[in-house]
Order: sequence, then structure tokens, then C-alpha cells
Amino acid sequence: MNNSSCLHLPLGRSLAILAKTYFAALTKRLEHLEIERYYAILILIEHHETNCTQQFICNELKMDKVSMVRIIDFLIEKKYVKKVLNLKDRREYFIQLTKKAIAILPEIHQAIDEVNKAALKGITKEKQKVLYAQLNSIQINLAHLPDEKIIIKYKNVIKKV
Repeated sequence: MNNSSCLHLPLGRSLAILAKTYFAALTKRLEHLEIERYYAILILIEHHETNCTQQFICNELKMDKVSMVRIIDFLIEKKYVKKVLNLKDRREYFIQLTKKAIAILPEIHQAIDEVNKAALKGITKEKQKVLYAQLNSIQINLAHLPDEKIIIKYKNVIKKV
């Protein structure tokens, strides 16, 4: 994507293209771990340790419950996370990292640092701070917009988002 084509696209599409490129580079570095693209979930659990539920992860990462169930099942199957019953509310499970996940987190963080360094090459530390502040402002601005569930039609298939 060159500079001029970015100006004509909706902001969301430009950010989606950027995210796709970023995660492709990150996934390539970590493909041997068999966690696909679910690094953010492991990192989120790492930072919130014992009180991390599927609902919490969904809310934090803006994901739907059905996808989250599939992802958690996948990570359980690969032995990166486990479910632990919440003894105060037996309807709820905490999602916790296994020793296997804890062992690979340093490698995930290193790969993220490398991709971030490549992505931010030539951008001063001060401009990086400004960039992150602006992204945060955009997130806050968008949080005030209506976010009701919408229905998107894909070639005669209706998908609820």
C-alpha cells in the first residue's frame, strides 16, 4: 500500500491492511509454535493472570463469543491454556496459562519486539509516543459511536457480527 492509496481508503480499511501485514510477519516468525495468530490472547491472560474469563477476553479483544469458544478450545487442545472452575460462581471458568504457554511467552514477546522495531523503523521515539496516543484517541472516539450488532451479507450468506 503506497502513501497515496491509503488516503483514499476508509481509515478502518487502511488499518486492516496494516494489521494483516503486521500479523503475517509475526505469524511467520512464530509458526513453529502452532498457536496460529492467538498471541494476543496468551498475552492478555499473562497480564491478568487468575481472573481471566472467556467473557473478559471477548470484551478486551472485541471478539464474539462463538469465535472465542473455538479459540479457547484450540488453545486447550494444544495445551497452552486450561479452564479452572470459579469456586465463587460455578457457571464460570477462569482461563489460565499452562507451563507450556509460560515457556513460550518470552519468544512471543521477542518476536513482537522485532516486528514492532521493523514496523517503526525511521520513526523517532517521540513520534512513536504520538502515534500510540493518537491511536488511543481514535479508540476512545470510536467507543462513543453506536456499536449495536450489525448484519453483514456475504454472497447470500448472513453473518451476525
